Amino acid sequence: MSDWKFSESQLADGDKLLFTPGGFGTLIVAVDKRTGKEIWRSGGARPGANGSNGAGYSSIVISEAAGVRQYVQMTGRGLVGVKADDGKFLWSYNRIANDVANIPTPVVQGDYVFGSTGYGTGSVLLKLEKSADGGVAAREVYFLNANVFQNHHGGFVLVNGFLYSGQGHNNGFPICLEFETGKVRWGGNIRPEGTRGSAAVTYADGRLYFRYQNGAMKLIEATPEGYKEAGSFQIPGVKKPSWSHPVVVDGKLYLREQDTLYCYDLVTS
Repeated sequence: MSDWKFSESQLADGDKLLFTPGGFGTLIVAVDKRTGKEIWRSGGARPGANGSNGAGYSSIVISEAAGVRQYVQMTGRGLVGVKADDGKFLWSYNRIANDVANIPTPVVQGDYVFGSTGYGTGSVLLKLEKSADGGVAAREVYFLNANVFQNHHGGFVLVNGFLYSGQGHNNGFPICLEFETGKVRWGGNIRPEGTRGSAAVTYADGRLYFRYQNGAMKLIEATPEGYKEAGSFQIPGVKKPSWSHPVVVDGKLYLREQDTLYCYDLVTS
């Protein structure tokens, strides 16, 4: 699964730094962030036939689901959860894995985990519950087929109970989903003018920033009431796939374009 090498953003949690080698005996590793000394490594049995061995291209997120602090990750074999204090393997969900590349970082909210992958796979909402043996079990709440929602790469954001993302393999058709039900509120077949390919998405101040593979930027209102475009521009000098995620900090929009970093002032109106 790691043909494109290791692409996650490492997680710093307290004194720990965490990353995902992706092996059966070394699934996730925690080290002391100051010294690099190993704290624990999490193993885990093969969770199912879907996907392939190794790390995916996702990043670890923190969950407190079922009253257990845990790290949730999308790996080459699908979604997994490990205990935060000792790395104990808690649960896995294999159906969401594909054989090529499992890329988007999952979203956690309360006892729920939402994940999606491309290559014709789809998306899932899991509820994490206490199991009979005192551990954690993952229960499927709903599964959406790829024609409803699949995120190739670029990710998705959760805002006030709604998920916003680009829908489709090699596509970034803007879409809004109800987090709890998976119901499509709008989109999924909209191609914004001047855009091509997948879209990397972030959120700030009530608006969504969609960055397309061809360098087109679209500002979209984060509302379940319908698709409302609020602005657009073209990143200069785009010659290769423009995939890096946009970042908004203190009123500034940062865009890495290959070896160049662009910074834009954001003016609200």
